[in-house]
Formats: sequence, C-alpha cells, structure tokens
Amino acid sequence: MKLEESSQTPHSDQQRMEVVWRERAHRLSQRTVLAAVGQSALQVLVLGLGMERYGIDLPEVSEVLPPVRITPVPGAAAVFSGVINVHGEIRPVIDLRRLLEMEPVRDGDLGCVILLRNEGREMGLQIDTVEQIRWISPAELQSAGNGDRGSSRYIKASTNDLLMLISAEALFAELQTGVTT
Repeated sequence: MKLEESSQTPHSDQQRMEVVWRERAHRLSQRTVLAAVGQSALQVLVLGLGMERYGIDLPEVSEVLPPVRITPVPGAAAVFSGVINVHGEIRPVIDLRRLLEMEPVRDGDLGCVILLRNEGREMGLQIDTVEQIRWISPAELQSAGNGDRGSSRYIKASTNDLLMLISAEALFAELQTGVTT
C-alpha cells in the first residue's frame, strides 16, 4: 500500500507542476503578443473618479503614492488641494475632481495622489483610485474637440469605452498660471 501511494504522489505533483508551468507559459506568451501589437500604442494609467474613468500617459507618471493627508494652503485657488511632502520635497497637489467641475470629496478623507513629472517639474494629482495600466492603440482614440472652454481643455482624447485621456501639459499649465475654472 505504501509503495502505491508513494509512486502516485510524485506523479500527481508532477502533473500539477506541468499545469502550473503551462499556465505561466501561456500568460507570458500573451504579454509578448501585447508588446508586439502595442509598439505604437499608448500605455496609460487608468484612474477612477467616482463612476468615471480617466487615463494619463504612463511616462508622465513619476510615482503612485499611498493615501496621504494633504496640507491646505490658505489663499490658494480652489482647484489646489494643498501640498504634500514627498521624499523631503514639498509638491503642490491639484484636486482632479474640482478641476473637472465634479463634486469634491469630503474634507478629512485621505486622498490618493499620483505624482506627475514634466520637464523637471513635479506635481501631485488627487484622485479617487488607481485602477490599472492599459495599452491603447491609436485606432481606439477619438479627438476631444478643440478644448477651448471648461473642463474639456484638460481632456486630449477619449476611447470608445469612454476612457478620457488627461493632458498632463494642460495640468502643468494650470499649475503655472494658477487659473481657476
């Protein structure tokens, strides 16, 4: 009886290992296909604001921070949540909800913040959630229009499934001018 059990156990362990290796090989092969297809695609970080989803080009994201308490700055424009300390450096934070004219979160809630980098400058962007990293092909993109007025000036394109791509350049322009919407 012991001989039969010992001869079956390694065999079943071997079979389980083969299944695991096949699954891993399949997942890795899918990544290669995605990389080959996505050579001209944009890689974006998908953000959640309430029930809406936004994306920002991944190369513009410096860091995703855990929920942090943002220190308000008296007299700052309404779109600015305040400042945070990141690795000993003080960074301004824009509230994406206020900037896009959405209902702000309750005071006292810790906000998720992503750090954006543009030409050596960094700023925080307060959001609700970070959902995923997604590849978007150029064929999926639709122009956002002229972007002259309102919150649409911060949206550079959208996809068929209503993911709106945020213009980091417009956010940094907002930071520099301090214009309120």
